[in-house]
Amino acid sequence: MTAYERPRVWEQPLGRVGRVEVSRYETPTGVRLALRSHTRAFRDPLELEGLTRVRYKPIPILPGGDGEQGIDPAQAWAAYADRSERLQNEFALVAVAVVRWEGKEGLLVRDMNGGLAVVLRPEELEALLRARHMDFAPLVDTSDLVALLEPDIDEV
Repeated sequence: MTAYERPRVWEQPLGRVGRVEVSRYETPTGVRLALRSHTRAFRDPLELEGLTRVRYKPIPILPGGDGEQGIDPAQAWAAYADRSERLQNEFALVAVAVVRWEGKEGLLVRDMNGGLAVVLRPEELEALLRARHMDFAPLVDTSDLVALLEPDIDEV
């Protein structure tokens, strides 16, 4: 491979949730979940693992629940476990699947180490297209220290 060749990229479509196309995106530097609609975003396994906590620890980037019950993650996992894709890096292992259940659709994300799962609704996936990596900090850092502002040592 010469210095000017592009690295090999492999993308496998997983399906569509609402207006968002979901695919497994793999490069020599790792695997990610690609989300595409009006823009494109890539989510790594650690961010996806953090999303399994979003029902217990909401983050501002995702729209609040409107009282509508979504797809039950346990039922979705029982039905879609064998059709899920595993995404792994050195920090996290998750399974993802596009699910359809009783006229509803969503993206199932399951933390394979902890067993926690969530089914993200179409509007939540669209919000993830606008999310920055730092928006996931409260979900990834389970110590809750991320919410405390530390004084800058140069300003004290």
